[in-house]
Amino acid sequence: MNKKDISKKIEEAKSKSTGRKFKQTVELSMNFKELDMERAEYKLNLNLLLPKGRGKDITIGVFADGDMNVRAKKLSNHVLNKAELEEYAKNKRRMRSFATSCYTFIAQPDMMPLIGRSWGVVLGPRGKMPQPVPEGADLTAVMNRLKNTVRIRSKKNPTIQVPVGVEDMDPDDLADNVSFVLEAVERQIPKEKVQSAYLKTTMGPVLRLI
Repeated sequence: MNKKDISKKIEEAKSKSTGRKFKQTVELSMNFKELDMERAEYKLNLNLLLPKGRGKDITIGVFADGDMNVRAKKLSNHVLNKAELEEYAKNKRRMRSFATSCYTFIAQPDMMPLIGRSWGVVLGPRGKMPQPVPEGADLTAVMNRLKNTVRIRSKKNPTIQVPVGVEDMDPDDLADNVSFVLEAVERQIPKEKVQSAYLKTTMGPVLRLI
């Protein structure tokens, strides 16, 4: 499907969406047929940097000590040092709450073994194990990249859902994001196995793309 047709569908989806008091996300869903999603070649585990961005902020959690901890606190309200990490690990409910409040995580590399041992049981099933980031890295650049990156994790069901932007973005920019995601998925899933694809805003009607 070409970008012009995708852009028209996006305009249609936005026009049919009822106004809300919050900025609605535009979501792409894809359904597959005759696939065993548990086979290695079909398992989707993608992190895609959207070419036109996500259109809104996300919450990024940080596990770091020292200078990296200080710098991270200027960019995120969800920063834990090693001692705090260990303290949270004593209370699984507290860990789950922290994990749920963040879309993704980054961590100081030397803290990764501890995170794996104590937080893996909570972060692993959510697909939120942190990305190691060198202590001297430019955290602003790292976080900006992550804020515009979407995750695609397939499960047993032959379907995926992924945010591709927000309703106030330009339809052509949203079309670029949609096309980028479709192409990325179709590099792993054969086109003939894509049964359908749909677009919708958070509270709006579903419109078929494929």
